[in-house]
Amino acid sequence: MGDYTESDELFRRVARSELYAQFCSAFEAATGMTLQIHDANMKMDPSASGKANPFCMTINKSNRCPDCVSAANCIVAEASHSPKSFDCFAGLSESAVPILAGQIPIAYLTTGQVFAEGAPPVKWEVIVERLASSGFGEAEIFDLEEKWKATKRLNPDQYEGMITLLAVFCGQLSDLAGKLILQQQSSDPEVVVKARQYVSAHLADRIDLADVSRHVGMSQYHFCKVFKQASGLTFKQYLTRRRVEWAKCRLRKPDARVTEVAYDVGFGSLSQFNRSFQQVLGSSPTEWRTKELQKMA
Repeated sequence: MGDYTESDELFRRVARSELYAQFCSAFEAATGMTLQIHDANMKMDPSASGKANPFCMTINKSNRCPDCVSAANCIVAEASHSPKSFDCFAGLSESAVPILAGQIPIAYLTTGQVFAEGAPPVKWEVIVERLASSGFGEAEIFDLEEKWKATKRLNPDQYEGMITLLAVFCGQLSDLAGKLILQQQSSDPEVVVKARQYVSAHLADRIDLADVSRHVGMSQYHFCKVFKQASGLTFKQYLTRRRVEWAKCRLRKPDARVTEVAYDVGFGSLSQFNRSFQQVLGSSPTEWRTKELQKMA
């Protein structure tokens, strides 16, 4: 698989796996709710585009729901490793549960928007004002009211149980992602596969070439030679790209300090982080984040 710049392909393979299809079918039959899978940027898999809450789907056809955009951006910005829940202006709740490859989220599962009893109630009259200010006409608002009233309601125990169920399943999909990575790397020497696994498990830690070489049972000289032949990258280049890819997820959080991101993803100094980021992506972390946040606005 090379490095994790190819995580989009990994997401597609997980989203189209038999394991996901089986669970999705069973979950929807048992709960009466839809299940959606999104990539690491919270973009929905095209095959699930018709599964959104009808109320939300109608609003988002014209991208007139700032709360939906904000929630998706928050999930991406935090690169969440645990379930995150959000409540919107219409009183609907949504949770996103991550699927991880090592320490990096590659996808999220959501069930769409529901009424979660216990969440702050919202009156329809307040929602109408918000819809009107967003440019919706009377006929559209009438249609949206019917869809809003038809939204499924869950009590607190049901909602928490649903999130727990998704978390357990996401753990299985994370295991599947790990197996898919190994399948794609099956032609690589075992020491290279073991080295990549070691990096995935310790990406935020200080990783020395000596530690990795000792882990795979090979001298530093021979390990470097084998790794370069198999991946086309030196081990240092591979490690740098993995950390830069993770840093991209963290930098999408507008208030995250670049210095904190640098150390959180395993770089030893800010100058090393800036230099490495520039070499891999052709721009500084600050410049890259500015462009990304403009896209997300």
